[in-house]
Amino acid sequence: MISEKDYGSCLRHIEKQWVKLTFRTPRDSGVAIGLPNPYVSPSAGGIFRGMQFYWDTHFTILGLLESGMAGLARGMVDNLLYLYKRFGIIPLRNRFFNLGTSQIPFLTSMIVEVYRATGDRRWLRRSAKIAEDELKHYWMNGKNAERHLVYRGLSRYCDHFITHITAEHESGWDMTSQFGGRCLDFLPVDLNTCLYKYETDLAEIYHMLGKKHKERSYIEQALKRKKAMLQLMWDEKRGFFFDYDYVSKRRSKFYAIDGFYPLWARMVSKERAQKMRRNLKLFEYKGGLTSTQKTGLSKEFRQWDHPNGWANHQWIVIRGLLNYGFRDDAERIAKKWLDMNKAVFEDTGRFWEKYDVVKCAIGKADRYPTQHGFGWTNAIFVKLVKEFSRK
Repeated sequence: MISEKDYGSCLRHIEKQWVKLTFRTPRDSGVAIGLPNPYVSPSAGGIFRGMQFYWDTHFTILGLLESGMAGLARGMVDNLLYLYKRFGIIPLRNRFFNLGTSQIPFLTSMIVEVYRATGDRRWLRRSAKIAEDELKHYWMNGKNAERHLVYRGLSRYCDHFITHITAEHESGWDMTSQFGGRCLDFLPVDLNTCLYKYETDLAEIYHMLGKKHKERSYIEQALKRKKAMLQLMWDEKRGFFFDYDYVSKRRSKFYAIDGFYPLWARMVSKERAQKMRRNLKLFEYKGGLTSTQKTGLSKEFRQWDHPNGWANHQWIVIRGLLNYGFRDDAERIAKKWLDMNKAVFEDTGRFWEKYDVVKCAIGKADRYPTQHGFGWTNAIFVKLVKEFSRK
């Protein structure tokens, strides 16, 4: 059982950290893009100091909302909406040199979470309109050079300069063995699951707003995406989703944790969910879930590969398991992750960007030293404690 009192020292530390991690950049300054509202940065020092990242924001606001900081959470989402209105892209972070690259999209998920906390229908209507535009003109763009929509109504990661490496940066998995150095050639499970969730979220939003035509349109769009994903990405024998290499016209055989994303988006039947659940053993270790399979990795270590595990992925899988009633599995994994975070915190006095879930240690570094702080790690820690200690 997970009890809030068992993690009291960690929660008190995180509560103090929110202030240290909150920044204000009201005006453009050098390479930094100014943002209208305060925001939580991944770290108070180091290479990510003073930055707001796109997909980090989703996981960060989950913790902020649990901590009663709905105003800060909403302001962070408004910052992303501001970036889209200004540039026609939500860059992976508020830096001018990233204006050719976005990041795995969670915008509608953020909008729904904030709306549940605030109940502001006017804000919901305005925000949904911008999310629609991002979906249609960025992620479903099949015309520009940096086209994302490429095959059977499904999208890929791409970038302004059409290179595999920076497309991989757009995935957020910087770097990984998952794509074999050919990110542009793949239809990723996580991206297309997020876009499926955009469509179902928008259907739900327009249902609440009484716009039945739009609701039906997005339901139909989501069903088409789901059908294509099941045909191309679902492996019945392995009971798992794999990225699809649309250039070679074959499904990848590489096990990556994004294969669980369809559980998070409630995209599969209970029968398929049961089959997917059996693959937990390929990822689960003493400290939680690793990001990839153990074998067949790049010769050079990639930070998103085994043995590293990341807070955002723990939440995606745990939320997915909860969606299908697999609470025992979800709580077991959550406790492993929480206990590892607590042990490393007691040893180092810090929370970290990533962890080695095999050795239950600070995550193995790749391109830069493993950072501490740490925005989404703190947030998911709070979210998991609150989620499983509720009666």
